[in-house]
Amino acid sequence: MSQPGLSVALLFATLWLGTGLKIIHVAAHNRRGLRLLGVRGTRTQGEVVRGPRREGPVVHPAQVRYQAGRTDQTYRQAPLNAEYVPALEVGLPVTVRYDPEDPRRMVVAGTRRTAGPVSSLWSGVGLCLFGVGLAVWAFV
Repeated sequence: MSQPGLSVALLFATLWLGTGLKIIHVAAHNRRGLRLLGVRGTRTQGEVVRGPRREGPVVHPAQVRYQAGRTDQTYRQAPLNAEYVPALEVGLPVTVRYDPEDPRRMVVAGTRRTAGPVSSLWSGVGLCLFGVGLAVWAFV
């Protein structure tokens, strides 16, 4: 491959590899937030009913309303992973995982605006492999 073509290919390979690594880093961060529940949990749908708010030096996390348990009781709780979840706006539908033993313990697994951490992880791995493949192709 000619020198300008090699430089461009390596530049794009670096770009894709860096993007993939950033996505993997964010996905691992979000996955740590899901592990705060301590168990795999049961999935259900919920809705953000109160956004995060500040009262003086104290910041209160967003609250999510969801139905859980054997009797489908409605709960309104702050997620355990509030600092790991991007901005939760009022009315935003969310996917929730709750502890079947104690339905009041829950984490937000994903929102309509974000992919789940596992799918983001696979996207990041795919972009990294694409970047490495592009670099190998440039030298062949």
